Amino acid sequence: STQINENQVEHNYYNVVALQKSIGEIDAQLSYFSRLSTVRFTPDLLGDLIYNGVASDIYRSSLLNGVQGDIAYRLHPAHTLRFGMIASAEKTHVVNSSTVQPLDGDGNPLDAPFGILDQNSKVGWLFGPYAQDEWRLTDKITLNAGTRFDQMSQFVTANQLSPRASITYKPIEGTTVHVGYARYFTPPNQALVAPTNLPLFNNTTLQPDINLNDPVRPERSHYLDAGVTQRVLPGLDVGVDAYYKRAKNLLDDGQFGAAYVLTAFNYDRAYNAGIEFKANYQMDGLRLYGNLAIARQRATQVTSNQFLFDPDEYSYITNHYIYTDHAQTITASAGASYKWNGTRLSVDMIYGSGLRAGFANTDHVPAYTQVNAGISQEVPMPGMKPLTLRFDVINVFDHVYQLRDGSGIGVFAPQYGPRRGFFGGVSQRF
Repeated sequence: STQINENQVEHNYYNVVALQKSIGEIDAQLSYFSRLSTVRFTPDLLGDLIYNGVASDIYRSSLLNGVQGDIAYRLHPAHTLRFGMIASAEKTHVVNSSTVQPLDGDGNPLDAPFGILDQNSKVGWLFGPYAQDEWRLTDKITLNAGTRFDQMSQFVTANQLSPRASITYKPIEGTTVHVGYARYFTPPNQALVAPTNLPLFNNTTLQPDINLNDPVRPERSHYLDAGVTQRVLPGLDVGVDAYYKRAKNLLDDGQFGAAYVLTAFNYDRAYNAGIEFKANYQMDGLRLYGNLAIARQRATQVTSNQFLFDPDEYSYITNHYIYTDHAQTITASAGASYKWNGTRLSVDMIYGSGLRAGFANTDHVPAYTQVNAGISQEVPMPGMKPLTLRFDVINVFDHVYQLRDGSGIGVFAPQYGPRRGFFGGVSQRF
């Protein structure tokens, strides 16, 4: 197996052109954006047939073009109106060329591989206008309220009117309290939801155990958020934020084969709850920060692309709430830096309690920690702003840790964090 030669090549190109203009009490922006992305996975034909029973040559392309316009109008000292729209068109082309083996009457593969071609193209559309009023009720209370409408026409057609509202309250100097509600509409990534023609794979080694392939639908959710930030001492700010999300047709994706490409699916119902703590300190050249997040996201009942799942897991998820694969209970980060005479020394660390693993994501990989360090130096330049030279060491202690162990929903292969790396950089401001 060490001689298997699989290859994947990805290309991504994008651009944004924007025109911004201010006239009196009006600020406006109009932009055009585009993106071209392609991915091609070529298998090791013999090796993949031996170990997986199938060798898939996969190609995906996406060409997206869109426009966005935004306007802010200061109607009154207490009212700032904002409204705008975004529209985009995306053409996707997906080609799955699979070499499979036929099955005999007992379900055993025969040594007579043959090819199956499954492809489709689609032009999809997204459109969404919004309107919002920032209303300063008093010098301490600000209300933001508005609504957004989204219309999608891709492999499915759907729309939603989504209200949002939030209040920010500053009772005393250095204290800010906020609470908000939002209704969200999230279309799936069109390139990840192209339908699969399941009958093509009947009586082959790629025949699914679950013959269901409902289309992927947009996610609809309610989101509540509340928090407070407080200046404790000069230069020291602390804060806490809690949130709760309830979703219908929760979007998720995973790697369900040898190719490092994702396929999307929906959970019928899900919730996401968490709390985050933060602290920041800055005084002269010293900067310190720390963040701690505790979160829990669980979902139940797979309602699209069901053929991707093992029957035992599918049955378990139908009757239980499970952790989603990207759910990590505890995430933390901290860092410090000090600048003296144009030289800045920095160190930071990240900690994770481990992403999900095992049958139906009932387990998780071990916790991990990574420490990074860096140094930057500003070099004076005649008639210009300083030139900055930077050197960083990622994973200083070369700690080897897994992000994925090859088990869990939509996790085909193990994945690791970065080994120790050395990086240099040069930047010039103008």
